[in-house]
Amino acid sequence: MRALATWQDKCIDSQLLVASIVGLFKQRGLDSDKLLRGTGIFTADIRKPDHLISPKQLSRLLDNALSLWPSGDLSFLLGQLWLPSQSGALTAGIFCARDLKSLGHFWHKYHWLTQPWLQTWRWQGEQEWHFLLSLDLGMQRHKQFFIELSLSSLTACCKQLLGQAWRGCISFPYPAPANLAHYYKYFGTELSFDAPLCRISMAKSLLCQPLLFASHLEAHAIDFTGSKYTEQLNKPAALQPWEHPHASTLDRHFNEPLASTVLGPQLTMAKNARQALLAHGFRHGLAAGIRLKLMQKTLSLPEMAQLLEISPATLKRRLGEMGLSYGQLVDESRLIKALYFLAEPEQDANSIAHSLSFSDASNFRRSFKRWTGQLPAYFRFWLA
Repeated sequence: MRALATWQDKCIDSQLLVASIVGLFKQRGLDSDKLLRGTGIFTADIRKPDHLISPKQLSRLLDNALSLWPSGDLSFLLGQLWLPSQSGALTAGIFCARDLKSLGHFWHKYHWLTQPWLQTWRWQGEQEWHFLLSLDLGMQRHKQFFIELSLSSLTACCKQLLGQAWRGCISFPYPAPANLAHYYKYFGTELSFDAPLCRISMAKSLLCQPLLFASHLEAHAIDFTGSKYTEQLNKPAALQPWEHPHASTLDRHFNEPLASTVLGPQLTMAKNARQALLAHGFRHGLAAGIRLKLMQKTLSLPEMAQLLEISPATLKRRLGEMGLSYGQLVDESRLIKALYFLAEPEQDANSIAHSLSFSDASNFRRSFKRWTGQLPAYFRFWLA
């Protein structure tokens, strides 16, 4: 795994979220100097191509922005601007998607290019696709802001590309907020709160509806017959170990033909996005990188530090800078896996406890209630 971004590492493109926040402040006639005060970011920097800032700088900027913004809708307004304000391989690939399913596949794989503060997980149920969101880069204090930003950008993107309002269900990992009217306005009414994780659920029928640009793309589709791509298009999609933690269920949920998600122009855009991601200094933050490793194998803090080639004390310190602890990441990883297992009818409490390295089912139930406030049976089939 490539180097993992920490609190001090400059890994976030300032021309994306930062530029959008500054632009909104200027549009409203608010003081952008106060906005940037103490962040180490200057107006001239935002105009520079490839200028990067650290999670620490972004967190300080958000502290300023949320204290100065006169209403509770900053994250929602920024989300509405997300698609038109972006550029490059990721946005081009999104516009080349023929339906929401291929769009979700593409964004899931390359979202670091524009929203590196997120970590995403996908799960295919019988009637729906589910996306789970976790925070990367350790900005836990701004969890609600980033979830509102990301989901409002999702719903705005769907509306632009489908030509209709987004339809789906969202579960939020915090109590119902004071600005609930904004949630109904941007996300609809199929909402729930106090969930163990942020979950977005969309019906498969909606995901397969062609986007507005689909017919245009079909008319200009690239013919790969006889080319080196023909073999690729007929192969199963590469299975991503971070998409599902249990290898025996990967084939059932993720073994889809690549041709069903990436065709013609989007294959070219995927290649461009991959090159852009490879050119980036980072692909994951420290929190996301640790979760990925824990999804594959239970590791103690010293074992994880050895794997990351740093000392246990350094690992503790770097997580502490992000407002995280190693135990918290272990619990989060176990929770994600537990929710996946609970969606499987054949998995009982004993088998799940064994898979998660608990001594017995009772110990697993106690831990699950500590994580969520509910017993596992309450979330049975939450991702079914």
